Amino acid sequence: MLQTGSSNLTLADTNEEAANSQALSTRQSIAVSALSLANQSQASVLQLLR
Repeated sequence: MLQTGSSNLTLADTNEEAANSQALSTRQSIAVSALSLANQSQASVLQLLR
């Protein structure tokens, strides 16, 4: 019984860490996209001013 409980906790920890890792990856991807869009907008404004 203790071993089953221990296995379940380990599995839960692994699942939680996988979810945390995926969330971090998603946040990084969104940040990169936001920076890319900001740079594109800045380049467009500069192009209009030329």
